[in-house]
Order: sequence, then C-alpha cells, then structure tokens
Amino acid sequence: MLGRTPRQRAVVVAVLVVAAASVVAALLDRPALAATGLLALVALGLLVVLDLRSRLAILDRRVRRRRSPGGGSAADLRATVAELEAGLAAATHLNARLDDLSRASYRQSLREHVRTFRTEDRLGRPTKSAALQLPYKLRTLELAASHGVAVPDIYAVWPDVDSIDLSALPDSFVVKADGGAGSVAVFPLRRQADGRYERVGASGDVSEEELRERIRSLGRAARAPFFAEELLHAADGGPIPDDVKCYMFYGEVGHVLLRRVGEHGRASSIRVKFVDENGVDYGVVAPGRPHDPTIPVPDSLPRMLEVARHLSRAVGLPFCRVDLYDTSKGIVLGEITRAPNGGNARFTEGHDELLGRRWLEGSARLQADLSAGRPAGPLFGTLADLRLYPPDERPRSPVNFGRTVVDCSQWCR
Repeated sequence: MLGRTPRQRAVVVAVLVVAAASVVAALLDRPALAATGLLALVALGLLVVLDLRSRLAILDRRVRRRRSPGGGSAADLRATVAELEAGLAAATHLNARLDDLSRASYRQSLREHVRTFRTEDRLGRPTKSAALQLPYKLRTLELAASHGVAVPDIYAVWPDVDSIDLSALPDSFVVKADGGAGSVAVFPLRRQADGRYERVGASGDVSEEELRERIRSLGRAARAPFFAEELLHAADGGPIPDDVKCYMFYGEVGHVLLRRVGEHGRASSIRVKFVDENGVDYGVVAPGRPHDPTIPVPDSLPRMLEVARHLSRAVGLPFCRVDLYDTSKGIVLGEITRAPNGGNARFTEGHDELLGRRWLEGSARLQADLSAGRPAGPLFGTLADLRLYPPDERPRSPVNFGRTVVDCSQWCR
C-alpha cells in the first residue's frame, strides 16, 4: 500500500509527514510553518513527476532497443520496417502462387505426400501402401532384382544388433540398417590385419563391438534387421562411386542430382550438381547446397534413366527418387526414396514449379493407369525371386507384406 519500491515508500512517508506537520502548524496558528510545509509538498510533487518522466524515458528506450537490434536509430528502424515489408511481400507472393490452380509446386506436393503416408501409417496398413513399403531397403532390393536391375550382393542379414557377426564376411563390405535416416546407418568397412575395420572413405577405424555400439546409439535412425552388402567401387576405380539420384515422376525425369562425397559421414564434404535428362547443368537451383559444376555426368546416364523410369513406374507412386551407382560391375541400385530430405527440400521458385508440374503430370498418368487396370501398389517383376528377410511373425514386417507379381511389359515400360 505504501509503494512497491523503497524509493516509492520513502516518498509516500515524506509526503505524509510533511502534510501532517503542515496541518498541525495550521491548527497551532503558525502560518509561516504551514506555508513552508505546503512548499515542501509542492517540491516533493515535482520530484515525483520528474522521476516518473525519467522512468518512462528509460522504458521507451528499452522498448525501441528490443524492436531494433541495431540500437533504435531512425535508420535501423527504417531497415527493420523494410525487412518486414519484404518478408510480407514474399509471403504474399508465395500464397498467391500456391493458390493459383494454373501453377504448381514440388514442395507443396511433397509436403502433402508426407502427410498422406503418415496418415496411412497411423491406419496401420502397410501392405496396402506403396509409400510405406519404400523405407525398407531390403524390400527395395527385392523389388529391383525382380525387374532385372542389378543390386549389391547381400552377404548376411541379422535380426538385431547383437546378432551382427563380421567374421565370415569378405575383407570389404558395407553394413546397413534396413530402416534408417539418410546415410547415418551406413558403414563401409575394410578388414585390417589387427582385426579392426577401416572406415572406407572416412578417417578412423572400429572394432566389431564399437560398430554395434554406434548402431545402438542411433536408436530409431537405424532399425532392424541389419545386413552386410557388397562394397561397390566406382567405374573409374575410385573407392566411393558418385550418387546418381534420379527424381522420377511415374516414368518421367524431373532432374538428376549428381552427388559427390569427399569423406563418408562428413556432410560438409558433399558437393552436388543438378542436371536434366540430357546432362545439362541446371545451375544453382537448390539454395544452400554447395553446387559443383565440375562433377562429371556419367556416360551411362541414358541407361541409368531407363532403369529409373522402369522402377518408378513399378513403385506405383506419382513421385520417388531412384538412387543408382555407376560401378565397376555396371549400373547398380542404391535405394528408392519416397521423400528426399525428409520432405524439406527447397528449390528456387522456377525450379520448384518445374518439378511441381512434373509431379502433377506423373499423378495424372498413374491415375490413368489405375483406371485402366493397373494393380495398386508396387509391382514385382518375373525376372528374379529374391528373398532377403529372415522369418518374422509380426504382421508389419516386410517379409509379410506379400507381392503383386506381373509381367511388366504393360505397366512398367
């Protein structure tokens, strides 16, 4: 009641004391003393007003500093306003583009694609969803092999981390998780004389138990089963072949991402180049990703794209990314991805619209085929019957997904 701070309480007490003294002086008929008391009250009032104005000025400066990190000058304020106006204009332009039915957006389509397969996952019916079957690497290898596409040799498959045993493997191999995030659960290894394993394309080495611990530490980013596959070599003899990542829209090419890794597992060493189906460089279309125009376009690109077209139609989705390698044993499948970069990929506006149109066209072609009798979901071919999974009684295990096997001359070519 007397004020919130010591200063405020002191002022209130002083006012009360002086006012009381002035009243007493007046009652005792001491006009001079009473007048002095009134003057003191006026002085205290002025002090209170000045203190309040000072506090308000300090508060105003603090507010201005918070609104303008540069210190609150007029120039800083104008710069902040200009920045906000530019952001508003960009957002308005983006909304107008997305609302325009005559235009398209790869990012918008990809985000909706992710929402759809996440909803399918909550419904718990993976055997009916093409998108829910793609994250399983061994399943994808089985699919590709059935269409006559070369895949790495699989040396061993283990149901869990504790079962991993490297002793019977060749001297070089790659350990992978069947389900995982990006390349974090990929370990290219070469056996050394001391029983440890060199990390191919990276620095350092690991023991078998250290490898198991690394896999355990990844948690959901490395999901069982685990397997060892052939270590592929580049066609030119290099230790790590360049990735050729084909962005496919149900049989048609959006663009091709040529990806070169300087050191395995080190993201800062990655360089990229985006080209069209003829190998022509699109330039810098992915802001923030290190563009390297010197990455060579493989001579085998036309044959790779034929493989990618075939597999993208077999998958049964309007979009997927088919990852291939040009190796010493020819064109080999790496994996097929449903949502590159977790659905967060960004491209320049013009390129985003180009890919968005390809997505719409791919979706229309798929719907036309479904209406004409194409079975829904992934279609397995008749050229191989590869079975890589160990027995598993869980209904959501890929070994229990079942297969639709067709002669792909109608739907995949």
